[in-house]
Amino acid sequence: MLALLSWVCQLVFLLVVAYFALYVLLELRVFLISRKVERRKLTELAHSTTDAHTDVWPRVSVLLPICNESEVVERLIDAACSLRYPAGLVEILVLDDSTDGTTELARVKTDYHAAQGVDIRLVKRSDRRGYKAGNLMNGIQQSRGEFFAIFDADFVPPADFLLKSIPCFKDAKLGFLQTGIGYENRDASFLTRFQAMEMGHQQYVTVGLSEDGDMASLSGSSCVWRKVCVDALGGWNASTVTEDVDLGYRAQFGEWKYAYLRDVVSMSVLPETISAFRIQRERWGRGLIHSGFKHVKQMLSQRMPLMKRMHAVSVMFSSVLLASIYVLILLSLPITYLVHFDSAFMRWGALAFFGLVLLWGLENAFGARKGAGFDGKPNVLKDLWNTYRYIALFLPMAWYYFVGGVRALFGVYGDFHRTPKGREGYRAVVPRINTVLLAGEAITFLYSIAAIGVSFLEGNYFLLPLNVTVCVGFGMVLYWSSLEKWAHRRT
Repeated sequence: MLALLSWVCQLVFLLVVAYFALYVLLELRVFLISRKVERRKLTELAHSTTDAHTDVWPRVSVLLPICNESEVVERLIDAACSLRYPAGLVEILVLDDSTDGTTELARVKTDYHAAQGVDIRLVKRSDRRGYKAGNLMNGIQQSRGEFFAIFDADFVPPADFLLKSIPCFKDAKLGFLQTGIGYENRDASFLTRFQAMEMGHQQYVTVGLSEDGDMASLSGSSCVWRKVCVDALGGWNASTVTEDVDLGYRAQFGEWKYAYLRDVVSMSVLPETISAFRIQRERWGRGLIHSGFKHVKQMLSQRMPLMKRMHAVSVMFSSVLLASIYVLILLSLPITYLVHFDSAFMRWGALAFFGLVLLWGLENAFGARKGAGFDGKPNVLKDLWNTYRYIALFLPMAWYYFVGGVRALFGVYGDFHRTPKGREGYRAVVPRINTVLLAGEAITFLYSIAAIGVSFLEGNYFLLPLNVTVCVGFGMVLYWSSLEKWAHRRT
C-alpha cells in the first residue's frame, strides 16, 4: 500500500513539474518578445495612436459600475467628467448598485456635473441580480454609444484616455482594447508592492502576447469595447465571477482582435488588508478556473498554429497551475517520508523544479519591476530578499486559487464579494470564506513545519527549500492577519 501511495505521489509531482516547465518556457518566450518591444520603445500600435488623425469621432458611452464605494465614487465621477472628447459625443452612465450612502454621494456629484452641461446620468437598479455583469448589461441597454469605456470605482483615467484609445478602432475587427493600470498606493506595504509587481508582470507579458498575436486574459476596467462586438457575443455573463475574462475569451474565439496600450495608464487603488486580498484572489481563482474549463472545448476546436494554441492553454490554465502548486505543498510531507529520491526521475524532477522556480522568479521579478515602474536605485541584498518574499507570497495565493478551484468544481460560481480597496477592509461583516482561508493558512504553515521536521528525521532534504519557502509565505500572511485583527480591536 505504501509503495502504491509513493508511486502516485511521485507521478503527480512529476506531472505538475512538467506542466510548470511548459508554462515557464512559454512565458519566457513572451517575456523576450516584450523585451524587444521595450527596446523599440514604440510598437506599431503605439505609433498609430500617436500619429492617428480621426476625421469622424464615434459616440462613446462611459460606464461606471459602482457598489458601496463611498470612499472613491466622487473622484471617479470627477475623472470621468474630465475626459476630453469632441463635444456632444460622450455620455457618462453611473451604474449604481449601492445599498449605502454611496448612492447619495453619487447623486449629488452627478447632478453637479449635469448642471455644468455634462451628459451624465445616474442609473439605479431595484436589485443586484447578476452583480457587476448584470449591472453592465442593464447599463448598455440604456446607452447610446458605439463604444463602451469602462472604469471600476477605484479607477482614475487620464483626461486624454478616449483621444488615445478610440482611434485604434479604425480596424473594424478590433473588438476591445485594454490599457495600462498604475497603483497609487503601491508603496503602502509589502502586500501592496507585491500586488503592484504581480499586476505589473502581467501587463509586461501582455505586451509580448499582443505583439505576437497570442491569446491574452485582460482586465475588465480601463478598457474600451466595441458595441457591435459586445452585442454579437451576448454581453457579459453573470454565470461567472470573472465576467470580464469570460467576455474576453469569447471575443478572441469569435475572431475579434484585441489591442493593448500600455502607455495609456489609469490609476487605481489596491486592497491594503490581507482579508480583502485573500477574498479577492479566491474569487479570481474561482472565476478564472471556471472560465478556463468553460471555454476549453471551444479553444481546442479553433484552428490555430501550435504555438498559439500552447499560449492559449498557458493563459487559460495558468490559474489551474497555481492551484496545483498547492498540491505540491500537500505532497511534500508524504514524498519526504516515502521517497528518498533514489530514482533518477525524481532526483532530476526535483532539481528541475527548483531550477524552473529560480528562472521563473528572476524573469517574473524583472518583468514585474518593469511593468510596475519600480526603477529605484538597486540594492542587491535588499532586492534579493524582496524577490524571495515576492516568490514566497505566490504560495498562499496557490492556496486561495486551490480553494477557488474546488468551489468552482462544486458549482459555486456566483458567490460574489466586492473587494474593498485601500485601508477600508471589511469593517462590518467579513465574508465567511475569509475564515476558511485563514484556517487553511494556519494549517498549511504547521503542516510545512512538520514536513521540515520529517526531512531532518529522514535525512531527506530535497524538498526542504519548498517547505521553508511555504513557511515564509504563509508566515507573512498570518502575521498580517494578526496585525489586522489588532487594528480592528482598537477601532
